[in-house]
Amino acid sequence: MTDEEREAWALFRYRLISPLLDPAASAADRRDFWQYLHDHPPTNPFGHPWVPSTRVIRHYCQRYREGGFDALRPARRADWGSRRAIPPDLWAQAVAFKQEVPERSATQVLALLTAWCASVAGDPAAVARISPSTLYRHWHRAGITRRRLHAAAPKRYRRWEAPAPGALWQTDVMNGPYLPDPTADDPDRTRATYCLMLLDDYSRRIVAGRFVWHADSETLEQLLAEAWQRWGVPEKLYTDNGGIYVSHRLEIVLARLAVRLTHTPPYTPSGKGKQERIWGHIQSSFLPELRVQPAESLGQLNTWFSAWCDEHYHRRVHGETGETPLQRWGTGGVHRALSWEALRAALRQQVERVVDKTGQVHWRGQRWIVPEGLWQVKVQLRFTQDTADTVEVWFEDTYYGPAVRADQHDPGHPDRPVPPAASTAGPGISYLEVLAAQQAQRRAHGIAYHQLSPAGKEPSSS
Repeated sequence: MTDEEREAWALFRYRLISPLLDPAASAADRRDFWQYLHDHPPTNPFGHPWVPSTRVIRHYCQRYREGGFDALRPARRADWGSRRAIPPDLWAQAVAFKQEVPERSATQVLALLTAWCASVAGDPAAVARISPSTLYRHWHRAGITRRRLHAAAPKRYRRWEAPAPGALWQTDVMNGPYLPDPTADDPDRTRATYCLMLLDDYSRRIVAGRFVWHADSETLEQLLAEAWQRWGVPEKLYTDNGGIYVSHRLEIVLARLAVRLTHTPPYTPSGKGKQERIWGHIQSSFLPELRVQPAESLGQLNTWFSAWCDEHYHRRVHGETGETPLQRWGTGGVHRALSWEALRAALRQQVERVVDKTGQVHWRGQRWIVPEGLWQVKVQLRFTQDTADTVEVWFEDTYYGPAVRADQHDPGHPDRPVPPAASTAGPGISYLEVLAAQQAQRRAHGIAYHQLSPAGKEPSSS
């Protein structure tokens, strides 16, 4: 199993247990979650719907509490996913029996396999070595199961808000105004902008907001990093189902920081009422002012937007709460402080590259020299977006050092001899020094080489 597959399984397990890790969840919430799991089985990394047993999910919760996200990664196993106990011909026939009548149990299919082996001169002993649980497990992995789909019960909506600042952040994207972006070929060119925002659910404070040219995953990650470094980490992040919010990368970063990611159910815009309300206020208060004084650049637009947030929106009494966002924000919160080291570890990315015979890898259109000892093996390059020039080289979960760009590396003169590295292994005793000491001792006693006996010993004095 590769590192990507192990990480995918860890993320799948975290999605299963994430609602159960919420200390504010009631017993009724947990029961509803269990029922939801059975009615809507999640898709595992193999692409098949699968719900583990209650005992297994509790085991995942315990592992996460003890070791965090990395503890959910499966242990390395060379034969993971293989069907060692079921020969290929028996497996094909077992699948055919199950597909013929999906209600057949594993015990029934094994009995049919025994009769089939007797009719085609097969090996019944091979069938006897297959347990029903093994057959069930491979059926689940192959998606050969019988599922009943239940229609979701009608949902009754109610007004709700987070219990404190930092308990829940919302994020969304809004179309912004067109701004000048001239080029040499088109001096009058304009481009559309997008407003990317993070909103605290309880206080309605804009913890981070920016107009950008591209509302992509990288921009969202930068905005989150700035907000986390300034205000701390919230407990939950609530988003819609846009492309930048359902990325594998975002889920990995949030899982490393123990931030629960929840999405608005499809076709339920009422779940984003607070965000839609602030969009409406921006469109009725901030954007019309640009008709009087249009922004000449993206930087100027963001400067004015920051001033509008601090001096107008955050100090204006909210019609629903009866307080300003700054007043409600100042009541305390549940944000978790985040050190720079922890933030950098959460934002770490990694790619795999093969080291060539010159000790280099090709990444981002450049050649990088890896540390000594790595040659023609697949290594991991770990980095963050803000420190892309500092690349760490890992091999088999071991850190070997930083990679150096080939154009910044001084290889030295090609004819210059390279001194051998000092070895730290062994007791540190030199055999040549032992021989030299023996020679010096003989010479001190005046013993010549021809006076030694054939066995190499000194002659007797008798």
